[in-house]
Amino acid sequence: MKRSWWYIVLSILLVQCTSRHSLEQNKHTDAVINTPGLIAFWDFVQLDDGIWSSYHDPATINQSFPLYLKRIGDVNDYSPEDWPYDDAESHLQYDASGPFGKAVHFNKGYIYAAVPRSTFDNTLLDIHGKQAFTLITWMKFTGARHMIAGIWDEGGWAKYSGRRQVALFGGLFGQQSLIAHISKTGASSYPQSEINGSQYARVRAIDGQAFDDERWVALAMSYDPDKNEVKAYLNGKMTPFSLTDPVEQDVYQFESEQVANPLSFTGPVYSPRAFTIKYNGYLRPEANIKEHRLLVDLNNKQLTYERDSIPGNSIDTLFRVKVDIQRAAASILTTPVIMDAFSGQQAVLPFQQPVAEGDVVITTLEKRNGDEWQQVGTRIERIIPEGAPFTLGRALGLASEEIEHGSQLFIDGVAVFNRVLDIRELEALTFLTPQE
Repeated sequence: MKRSWWYIVLSILLVQCTSRHSLEQNKHTDAVINTPGLIAFWDFVQLDDGIWSSYHDPATINQSFPLYLKRIGDVNDYSPEDWPYDDAESHLQYDASGPFGKAVHFNKGYIYAAVPRSTFDNTLLDIHGKQAFTLITWMKFTGARHMIAGIWDEGGWAKYSGRRQVALFGGLFGQQSLIAHISKTGASSYPQSEINGSQYARVRAIDGQAFDDERWVALAMSYDPDKNEVKAYLNGKMTPFSLTDPVEQDVYQFESEQVANPLSFTGPVYSPRAFTIKYNGYLRPEANIKEHRLLVDLNNKQLTYERDSIPGNSIDTLFRVKVDIQRAAASILTTPVIMDAFSGQQAVLPFQQPVAEGDVVITTLEKRNGDEWQQVGTRIERIIPEGAPFTLGRALGLASEEIEHGSQLFIDGVAVFNRVLDIRELEALTFLTPQE
């Protein structure tokens, strides 16, 4: 039976539309690849031996990074062809309607993706210290909102555990907008507070524009160490926003609402070998100090003490910090460090042998009470871990690591740059019409 003329016309139009859409998606991919400073860009199209692989700028970095499918409770890494799960929660689904044409659906802990830490540790993708960066994802939520992409292990929400560096989230802090998380401690942001929520990371930029589910959006964050700013962007635009975090308020007692976008952040970003420890057990009125911090730099064998005081008030109490590093309950220092706690004070860590994963940094804060030194707060023990992987669709270390916790979303692409992209560049990389 002959096909009618209208069927043939429709078929031709469909092929033409599909071809135009494919060409447009290829242009989008090329635009990202050709933006200078590209560390990594995954579009779920490029493969290396069947494994998703990243594009990169050869002038910036000389390697690609593999991206594997993962499932909570299963330690194995999978390529798309080897993915063994096909139940309703774990079935591998794609969506061709996004800017790059092969978005993957991630579902809580049933299916997420990860770049193993061993493949990017100490590279530009290991965002830490005073490293400028821009992180962009092209995605749409389909259900529960949580982490989208980044290096973020919650550490079970114990105040002195976790491997948090930077990550994009949606739906936190009572918002339906982008949350750009960043961490100095890798752990709780304000362990000196005892109010509800003080076990979590609280330092974040919040974009002021909400966005809906089932809608493609381009979400981005940047950190400018020269300006000490973190910014969150929706579809290439940064909407200013103010929101005082209740835990930070408990510590600092602000008298006005705090700006949340852009966020003031002095760094450095957490690394397992260079991080900030915050002490606890003191009250704000005591000695007029709001926060005691110790920067531990194992790479340079250096300790630096910092503190935030109440402006205009004198500090009469003397403080000191004690630091040791132990392996199998024995010190690896020639002698434990005892350092007077004046802001900016530094000391050298006298290693007997290099610090390794599993070693424990042990520190206490003490204050002078008459002729004696009295411990303030708890003895802090910080285990040196391997750094966290770069994950998509799931934050690790969520209390008991329940598989039901996490985001439900399609991700069509993730890109990381080694610099702060300007507004024109971000808008050019949005690839979305207002209707989308």
